[in-house]
Amino acid sequence: MSDVPTIIDHGFVPEEHAPEPVTSHGDPTPPGKVGVWLFLASEIMFFVGLLATYIIFRSGSPKIFAEHAAMLNKGLAGVNTLVLIFSSLTMALAVDAVQRGLRGRALGCLALTIACAVTFLGIKYYEYATKLTHHTVVAKGDDGKIYVYDGHRISTQADGFTIRGYRMEMPADGPFDIHWMSETGVEKVAEMQSGARPPDDSAEKKPEHPTAAEHGAGREFFLKTSSISQDITYGPWKNVFYACYFTLTGVHGLHVLGGIAALSCLFVHTARGKLLPAHTEYVGLYWHFVDLVWIFLFPVLYLI
Repeated sequence: MSDVPTIIDHGFVPEEHAPEPVTSHGDPTPPGKVGVWLFLASEIMFFVGLLATYIIFRSGSPKIFAEHAAMLNKGLAGVNTLVLIFSSLTMALAVDAVQRGLRGRALGCLALTIACAVTFLGIKYYEYATKLTHHTVVAKGDDGKIYVYDGHRISTQADGFTIRGYRMEMPADGPFDIHWMSETGVEKVAEMQSGARPPDDSAEKKPEHPTAAEHGAGREFFLKTSSISQDITYGPWKNVFYACYFTLTGVHGLHVLGGIAALSCLFVHTARGKLLPAHTEYVGLYWHFVDLVWIFLFPVLYLI
C-alpha cells in the first residue's frame, strides 16, 4: 500500500481564492467609481455629438444663427451659470462633510445644492415661457396692407390678442419665410421702410438705441384672429436655431432633474442618520459633469 497521503487521510482543503483585483491587491479604485466614470464617458460622447451638430448647422448659416442667438436672455443665462458654479461648491462641501461624518453640515450643503438646481430649472422655465409667448405674425392691418409683426403676447381676447413689439410691411419682392424672421430683423426693416435707417445699412450693424429684445420696447398691436394668415411662436418649430437651442438646453435640463432626484435620495438618507460617503461622491461626480456641460452650452448658445 502506498505511503503517499491522500485526501482521505487529511480531508478536503479548499483552495484559496485569488485576491479580488479591484478592491484588494490590485487597483484600489472602487468598482462603483469606475462605473460612474464609464457612464460619464458615454455622456460626454452624447453631448459632444449634440454640440457638433449645432456647430455644423451654425457654420452653414452664421448670420441667421447670430441674429436669433442675440434674442436669448444673456442676463438670466449668466445668473444660471453662477447658480450652477455655486452648486458645484456646495456639492464638494457635502462630499467632504459626509466623509468626515459631519451630518449637520452635509444636510445643509445637500439642501443648498438642491435649491440651486431647482433655481436653475425655474429660471430656465421662465426663459422657455417667454419664448413660447413670443410671436411672429403675418396679418392684415386696418389699412388693408399686409404686415409682419414680431413681439411678445401680453394679453389675449376672445377675437384676438395683443403683442408688444414691431411691425413692418410685407416685402413686395423677394422670398419671405416667417421662420427666419426675428424681432430685431423686423425692427430694422421697419426703420428702413420709415426712412429712419439708410436702405444700404447692414443688417449686422447694431442700432444706436436699445433693441426690444433687450428692454421690451416697441408698440402694442391688437391682432384680430380673422386677419391673421400666419402665426408662429419661438419654439423649436421656429427654425433650426431654436430646434438646437431647445434640444441642447432641454436635454441638459433633464440631467439636472435627474441630479435633483439623486440628491434628494441622499438628503433623505442623511436626514435619517445614514451617511453614504461612496454614494455621495458618485453623485458629486455626476453633478460636476452636469455643471461642466452648462459651462460649454452657455458661451456656445448665448455669447458666440
